[in-house]
Order: sequence, then structure tokens, then C-alpha cells
Amino acid sequence: MRVCLYLEFSGLELVEKSGFWRAFQNQKRALEAAGVEVVTDPARGDYDILHLHGYGPRSLYYLLRAKRAGKRVVVHAHSIGSYDLKDSFTLTNLIAPWYERLLRHFYQQGDCVFTPSVRAKELLRAQGLRRPIEVVSNGVDLGLRFSPEERARWRERLSLRRFTVVSAGNVIPRKGVLDFVEAARALPEYDFVWYGKRWGKLLAFHPELERALREGERPQNLRLPGFVRDIGGALSAGDLFFFPSWGENQPLALLEAAAVGLPLLVRDLPEYRDWLEDGVNCLKGRTNEEFVELIRRVAEDPRLRARLARGARRVAEEHSLERVGERLVELYTSLLNGKLR
Repeated sequence: MRVCLYLEFSGLELVEKSGFWRAFQNQKRALEAAGVEVVTDPARGDYDILHLHGYGPRSLYYLLRAKRAGKRVVVHAHSIGSYDLKDSFTLTNLIAPWYERLLRHFYQQGDCVFTPSVRAKELLRAQGLRRPIEVVSNGVDLGLRFSPEERARWRERLSLRRFTVVSAGNVIPRKGVLDFVEAARALPEYDFVWYGKRWGKLLAFHPELERALREGERPQNLRLPGFVRDIGGALSAGDLFFFPSWGENQPLALLEAAAVGLPLLVRDLPEYRDWLEDGVNCLKGRTNEEFVELIRRVAEDPRLRARLARGARRVAEEHSLERVGERLVELYTSLLNGKLR
């Protein structure tokens, strides 16, 4: 079979520094490794299945054109709507209800919807989406591994000398950046690093977050290196991955930290219940007080760190690109044979 993967606006910085982009690239690599011929230009029409990873006027145009030509169309629901848009960028709280309705209409046009988690599928069903919905992991490259050499390089670059808590993602309120800052303030004996793009005030203005991160206001033990492409090396500098996001589907940052073998600390969210188990492959907390106590536990207990690190790596293996490729081929075959209805 020949599959066309298409991500609209892929040339924009906002997209290329997002989880959408990394998931798109991961699935392209997974399909190629599985022996599937992949193209990325839907204008040519030389494909059996069109798999859309973004939403916009061109995506809708190619979707409708593919349907008229009798081709199968998959729409990938990386976003659920209000749930993962609120508290992100400027004005997103105002437009979230309309955005959700637009997404639902868009998703309804496809033959099938793929989404990264069981929780996302449940939310889409609750919104009234009646198309077949299948869960497909975003996947993670198992080539991402802890590197002692990269650890030394990044720790020297960031002047890290103590137990180090790291996180990654856009510097926006929904990701729990304020909670990360408060944990750093409560634990001055440890270092904290947040890797991720800090967008300008026009695109991502949030007064409380701006105040918390202002030079002279933020804790002295907090580093903000910005967006990094060498995520494996950057994560190797840490001893614990703390991800206090308030709402996710399946965050690639977590999978990448798991691949590196970092112990994971997350907010106790419903979207983690089917793949992250508290005390086995992660720790879960609900409040800043709990997060601070759990960070201390991990820092002071090498055996706990080692056990959680092993569990995290097993999580990454369950979401390998090889497994994602096999899953996609299975679903595409069922779609072409008329079995996904």
C-alpha cells in the first residue's frame, strides 16, 4: 500500500517545535521501517490512504478531494478541543469552544479517526463523534538512551552540580510550568531545568507566568535553556523527569524521558491510567506539596530511582516505533478491506 502522511503548516516554527511534528515524523519513520511506501504531498493523489495529522483549509480540501476520488481518509486527533487548548496560548480560552466544534466537524469527515490514548478516545466519543476511533501511540525512538558523555556535556553547559529535576514542553500554563517553578522554589537544594520554547508575549501572554519567570523573580536554581533538538542528550543531564501538565493526550516528552530511562513524576491525570502505574513505572501526585515530597523521596532513595528508571524504559519499549508501525499497517489493512466501520 502507499500512504500519504500530511501535516499542514509544517513549515511554521510553532508546528515544528510541537508534539504534532514529532508524532508525524515518528509515524513516518515507523511506516517506512514496516515496509510501507510513504509520500507526503497529497496534491499528487498517488496514494491509497490519506492520513492527515493537522487541521486547516488545505487539509480539508485534500480530505474532500480524496473522498471524491474514492480513497480512504484517516484523520489523526492529536487535539481533543477545549481540554488541551485552554491555558495554552493568547486568547485560546476564548476560542476553545468554537475550536472544539470545528475539530469535531473536521474529524467527522474522515473514514476513521486515530488518536494517541484511550482517554482521548473517550473524550471524542463524549463529544458525539460517531466515526470509528482507534488508539495509536505517538511512538518513541528507542535509540534515545541515557548517555554519560552527553550528561557530562549538558551538565557543564548548564552549570549543574546537584540532583537535577528536568522537564520539557512549550512554556505555557497548561504544561504546569508554574507548579514546576514552585517546586524549584521549595527545593533550593536541587537544580531544576525546563527545556522548551518560551514564546513572545503576543503569542503566549500570561501575566502570572511572566511574573514567575521574570529575571530576578524566578528561583536561582531554575534554568530555562529554551527549545533543544538534542533531547536525548539534554534529558541525560537530569536525574528525574517531573511533568506537572494539567491536560494531555499522550505527551511525547514523557515517552522520550522514559526512553532515556529517567524516573517519571507526573500529575495524576485520567489519560495516564492505562499506561503509567504509580510506584511501578512512575510516581503520581496531585498537589504541589505532594510533588515536593515525591521529588525529595526520589532524590534521597537511589533504589527507588533505579526501579522507576527500569519501569520507565519498559514503558518506552511498549511504545516503540516498531510496534507503532505494526499497528498502523494492521489498521490501514482493515480500513482498505472495509473492516473499520
